[in-house]
Amino acid sequence: MSGPNHAEADGSRSRSGPDADAAVPDGPRAGRVVIEVESAPGAVTIVIRGELDLVTMPFLAEQLTLISRDKPGRLVFDLAGTAFMDCGSARLIAGTGQWLPDGRRPVIRRPGPAVRRVFDLTGLDACCEIEGLVAGSIRPGLSRKPRKMRE
Repeated sequence: MSGPNHAEADGSRSRSGPDADAAVPDGPRAGRVVIEVESAPGAVTIVIRGELDLVTMPFLAEQLTLISRDKPGRLVFDLAGTAFMDCGSARLIAGTGQWLPDGRRPVIRRPGPAVRRVFDLTGLDACCEIEGLVAGSIRPGLSRKPRKMRE
């Protein structure tokens, strides 16, 4: 895999192939996800825009299967444009660490508050490297432990 590849899913069974350079619309429509794969030597960046849910998760799984065949040394998920993610999709992304070399973890780049919350609440943030939070996201280093109130 080299260079950018674009693929879209809208819940229907007719999908672009992994090598198709399909035109990407200006923004995802409701219920649609756009996945762009950018390959560089030793690293793959997956830019996901739209929603990852029960309908689009099989499409994401298909794309990840294709990417895993190239055995990238580093895997980066740019989720700045991902408006919604369900727990199953988060598990799928976190699980990609199983096929990365040397115990490396997938990198989650620029997750929005809703996406970051899914990783935090499920504990899957421990399976990933979270970097570059977008504005309004939970700040790193904040403890989720309740503070003791003074009497």
